[in-house]
Amino acid sequence: MSVQSMLKVERLTKTYPTAGGPLTVLREVNFELLRGASLAIVGPSGSGKTTLLGLCAGLDRPSGGDVILAGESIGAMSEDERALVRNRHVGFVFQNFQLVPTWRGRS
Repeated sequence: MSVQSMLKVERLTKTYPTAGGPLTVLREVNFELLRGASLAIVGPSGSGKTTLLGLCAGLDRPSGGDVILAGESIGAMSEDERALVRNRHVGFVFQNFQLVPTWRGRS
């Protein structure tokens, strides 16, 4: 990984077990994001965008491949270790506005 790289994804794969057999939603994805760069992940519903973001942030573990975030390979880290890396290097803006409870007073 280059010194300027913030995120590197190498052969990233994610497979979920289902009643009908394994479902692979990401297969050997590769890319590198340089520090200060922007990246848009676009695609139709169900194409794996949220899964990819969760793996890149260390919210989930890959079935195969690796995620290197700020120079640290996070794929084999424990949940606590991934949380520390997230705390230092990742920020989230969630799409669902209902994550923060709102008070509804009487009209």
